[in-house]
Amino acid sequence: MNIQTKKTPIFVLIALLWIVCIVLGTIGHYVIGLVLCVPLIGLHLILGFAKKGVVSKKVLIYPLAIWAVLYAVAFILCGYYADAFAGVMPSFTVFGLHPSFAPVIFIYWIGGLLTIALGYYLLRDEWLSQKDWDEFCQEAKKIKEGK
Repeated sequence: MNIQTKKTPIFVLIALLWIVCIVLGTIGHYVIGLVLCVPLIGLHLILGFAKKGVVSKKVLIYPLAIWAVLYAVAFILCGYYADAFAGVMPSFTVFGLHPSFAPVIFIYWIGGLLTIALGYYLLRDEWLSQKDWDEFCQEAKKIKEGK
């Protein structure tokens, strides 16, 4: 997917999503704000994965689509259990964690970050091949010598 001509709309959308997420959090709609953070962070990831303005379709499927599902599920479960146990002590914990916080740790942090890290590793040539890295180093060296 070529995003070279779509960068300005992506940056505008990122700015709007930040504003909406902040407003939603401020007025107490935390779960909706958190779920809107999924496309917000996803757009940042797409920009980061882009190689010369092109994002590989492999990267869009895995890790980005899997990551987005994990994050959305984690936030929705967090909101569900926060509402279910609002004002009362939960009758159970998940490995000692409040049921609303467990999805954040296990799905959001561990699942989501491992998915992205593994995706970066497995598809490293899709976003930064050794050849591209060597070219970048040569270019940086030329700039440094020019000063």
